[in-house]
Amino acid sequence: MFHYIKYRLNSLLTITMLVAISLSTNAALIKSYDFNGNLEDSLGNGLTLTDSGGVIGGGRYSFLSNQGLRLASALPSTTDYGIEIRLQINDSVAGFNKLIDFQDLASDLGLYELNGTIDFFTTGPNMGSVALNTDFTVGLARSGGQIEVFLDGISLFTAADGSNEAVPIANVLNFFEDDFHTSQGEAFAGSVDFIRIHNDSSTFGTNPPASTPIPATLFLLVVGLAGIFFQRLGLL
Repeated sequence: MFHYIKYRLNSLLTITMLVAISLSTNAALIKSYDFNGNLEDSLGNGLTLTDSGGVIGGGRYSFLSNQGLRLASALPSTTDYGIEIRLQINDSVAGFNKLIDFQDLASDLGLYELNGTIDFFTTGPNMGSVALNTDFTVGLARSGGQIEVFLDGISLFTAADGSNEAVPIANVLNFFEDDFHTSQGEAFAGSVDFIRIHNDSSTFGTNPPASTPIPATLFLLVVGLAGIFFQRLGLL
């Protein structure tokens, strides 16, 4: 009887772990860089960011003009994804300030702050309102050949990305550093609270879990199933 119970319990735990892995794989939030003393993904799913200067402190990464961050193997899919950033601009919102570069700093294309608005050059219009020295959250989602840009949880515009301007070369993203095509003249000083990578925009605005073990709800499910299992065996 003991060996039978052990076998059934191991089977139950194995199934539960497979469910947990499946849930983790299909989770909409993939990576979360929260700058809690380092440049690592707090979910443990992605590579560490690399910086070109700047400092970490107070749960933020602060940078001067053309100091920024680079992320290799950035997206689960280069054609269907979501990127969410909470940041502020500290020197000037005038002119073009590059937020995300998709072409490995070789092209002027990308997501910008432009004169206090959000702009995707060249695919989308400039819309929204961004203030100096004030946190704002910008999101960009790409799906089915379309991009959608968000500001503080509100959709600003949707546009066709027929030329794949928002498909990153070699799956590399650069943040806050301007491209060499314009002699890196379109950058700014600021700080960032977090950078998050999603499968899509459905979980924009949500906080990431503190860690990546089996979720508490799933753990309770395991306990409940185990209780039912032993009860049916007459052991509880």
